[in-house]
Amino acid sequence: MTDYNLLLEETRALGMDYRWAGMFVKKLKDDEAAFPVADNEKKRWALERGFYPGRVELYGLTEDNFKNYVPDYQYFMLHPMNNHFLKWLDKTTLKYVLNQNGCEDTMPEYYVYVENDLCGGRFTYLMDCPTDIPKDKDFLWNLLQKKHILAMKPNSGSSGGLGFIKMELRDDGLYENNKPINMHRFEEIRDTMRNYIVTEYCHQHHDLATVWPDSECTLRVIMCKDHIEDKYAQNTWSCAVSYARFGTSINGGASNLSSGGVGVGFDFETGKYKDFCIRYKRFTPDGKWMLDRHPDTGIVWKDNGLPNWSFVREKIDTLCQHISSLDYLGLDIIITEDGMKLCEINSHPAIDYEQIMCGPVLINKKVCEFFEHKGLRKFEDNNGITPLYQIYAECQK
Repeated sequence: MTDYNLLLEETRALGMDYRWAGMFVKKLKDDEAAFPVADNEKKRWALERGFYPGRVELYGLTEDNFKNYVPDYQYFMLHPMNNHFLKWLDKTTLKYVLNQNGCEDTMPEYYVYVENDLCGGRFTYLMDCPTDIPKDKDFLWNLLQKKHILAMKPNSGSSGGLGFIKMELRDDGLYENNKPINMHRFEEIRDTMRNYIVTEYCHQHHDLATVWPDSECTLRVIMCKDHIEDKYAQNTWSCAVSYARFGTSINGGASNLSSGGVGVGFDFETGKYKDFCIRYKRFTPDGKWMLDRHPDTGIVWKDNGLPNWSFVREKIDTLCQHISSLDYLGLDIIITEDGMKLCEINSHPAIDYEQIMCGPVLINKKVCEFFEHKGLRKFEDNNGITPLYQIYAECQK
């Protein structure tokens, strides 16, 4: 049995970012539950190379192919990969950063920012706030009456556990994330939100709604800035990961995989879906975590793809060039009827199940060069062995 608290201490002692070490250990615990490995030699082989033991089954790791995959330990040790321009990726700041050079239409309308506890949850009205709504305690309700649907999301972190909120006013009542609520609950949310942004709710393209209609499909596209020797040359970017996330009936409709959604990889150049999607194993009642169709609507992935992709592909290039002081971008995108909207940009997105949906990341030469230049191998000894197995063994009780 693993002493995860001790493992957390040992991981931090090796130099892993304090907060990210907690996430690293939690993911290791989740991996051991989803893909248990009884063979101690197999477990040692994986850990010495920086992988969670369950990755042997998940990725199909062998001595011949493991170097094509980004290992867990090394990836977490690389945090942070962006420089001091990382502050641009704060959700509120990003709205201002992307307000020029062809990026103006990529962000949703921003209405209000709810301050943190130090400011008592004060409302700060933002650039797209309607001028005809009084700025008082009824502002949020009046805004909802005007817009009918709003997105309310933490500016960072989980903000007290409320998470993302889709607030909607329909003819038959008030809804929070598609569940009916009363005014008491609405006022509770209004009064307890801290460090929250209230924005336009972006609706997905109707083609995506045929796959799953109860929540918006969000794309995750990870872009790496190419390593070039000529320091005067214009920056270019390569795609490491590209997949679409759809909701399912398991989690009430949300599209994120951690809540039971499914993810299907797509070709970055064409927008065409891969032949299968995946879901986290803990959400599979029959144990099947790779599916050739959506588990509820039955839409088959093969020969289908994303709408408006050529437009979105060009807009991603525009975004990368505009914020090219950053090196590593996890773009979260909603494809709309007439274009796209950017939900947020992650500075160090997950890259585990993504290597099943999209293939091993390091097969792409430019992406491999990016990670090598960032120091992916500096956490290994001359034989390519990490200290992960050693500290893991010390944490068995």
